[in-house]
Amino acid sequence: MKYEMLIESSEQIHALSHPLRQRILSILSSKELTNKQISEVLGETAPKVHFHVKELLNAGIIQQTREEVRGSIVEKKYSASARSFRLSPSLELSKVDEHKLYESTFHEAYRNLIESIDYYEGILSNSQIFQQQVWLTEEERISINKHLSEINDILNMSQMKKQPSTETLSLFSLSYFFHPTSPNSHSGGKLKDKS
Repeated sequence: MKYEMLIESSEQIHALSHPLRQRILSILSSKELTNKQISEVLGETAPKVHFHVKELLNAGIIQQTREEVRGSIVEKKYSASARSFRLSPSLELSKVDEHKLYESTFHEAYRNLIESIDYYEGILSNSQIFQQQVWLTEEERISINKHLSEINDILNMSQMKKQPSTETLSLFSLSYFFHPTSPNSHSGGKLKDKS
């Protein structure tokens, strides 16, 4: 499995622009599974999972790692093609593709949060929730991007070296959206002239 994969085509964006596909990718980033195993973990029907696995496979987001023959049944195992995925700076997205990708990513982050709240009966110890809009200089924006990249590197290195069965670990989720915001959303309406 590669460390990082650049998303460079609209086909790959389309494959990632569905919440169930993002859940499948999340599971396959840490283990090899068959369609049947994925459907059991997610509580989804095997045909539904098969369709979405095929979409991810065709886009190169996941890969077939093994094929096992058990009697007359052929089981294919899949894993993520990389540990992390980034949009290529040269990728030109249509507004529709970009919107779908952000919406499905936000939906998956929200689903994961609600599932965690339910699992831990409303008490998420060691958690942080933060949302703020702020005016930044270019230097500050670059600094934040650098820190977010460093956090991503820590998470990827941790995932590569640890197996849940070897140490006492706690599973955490990190979701962040760092993006330019409309000045109108910051001021609660139309941006007023500063003069």
